Amino acid sequence: MEVKLLSYTVPLFAFFIVLEIVISAWLGYRAYRTKDTIVNLACTSLNFGFDVLMRGVQLAVLTFVAVYSPFHWQKTWQYWVLLFLAEDLAYYTLHVVDHYCRFFWAIHITHHSSEQFNLTVAIRSSVFQPLYRFFYFIPLALVGFEALDILFMYAVSQTYGFFVHTEMVGKLGILEYILVTPSHHRVHHASNEKYLDKNMGMVLIIWDRIFGTFREEEEKPVYGITTKMESDNLYEVVTYEWKHMLKDLQQDISWKQKLKYIFGRPGWRHDK
Repeated sequence: MEVKLLSYTVPLFAFFIVLEIVISAWLGYRAYRTKDTIVNLACTSLNFGFDVLMRGVQLAVLTFVAVYSPFHWQKTWQYWVLLFLAEDLAYYTLHVVDHYCRFFWAIHITHHSSEQFNLTVAIRSSVFQPLYRFFYFIPLALVGFEALDILFMYAVSQTYGFFVHTEMVGKLGILEYILVTPSHHRVHHASNEKYLDKNMGMVLIIWDRIFGTFREEEEKPVYGITTKMESDNLYEVVTYEWKHMLKDLQQDISWKQKLKYIFGRPGWRHDK
């Protein structure tokens, strides 16, 4: 199912990227930079490569867990609705950890490092996330959802997530209370202090509203991370936070402080 979905989404994504480029040029502002777009495409290629390499492991682990589940579902519409809700909540959890634990932020920062906000930023993927993402789906297998269905539902959710990476769409009325919209996701990608670590959902914004990570779009978002990267080449984009983490660990500090520099919240300092 995933392969078939991919055969539809790749040309669809390409069409909308070209359309956004044309419309933004027609409106007279530069939504795309060539080098930034190349980095975005390179990141998604690396991410896809790791995803392919890990696919066997992902399926093996999730299938093994599902075999021992005490729950057995019939694939009715209720099965797919519950899987969608469970997968979206699992992704929300993953995303929160990626933002609040520096080790995982060092991986996820790649996705946030662009100072542009367009549809190709959606594919500026966290390169190493396929190495661990499936761990968050283990509870889904534990309650009886099949491995292939879990991975397919994630791919469907990602397809939706692609379309919220745009400045071309304003607020969407009542949908703002239910779905993650472009307005919500502009907030998520902003480096404005009031917007940091907000709007973590992939498809549903209800998790953010329930767990207190929601923020309405008010002032104009400033995209990118809080400290500007020295360079925007691919190597710098992927290794940026790892290099800063290693520099922090070289300080004459206790092991407890070193662990906080690795697993504590991004921005934590022992001397503050």
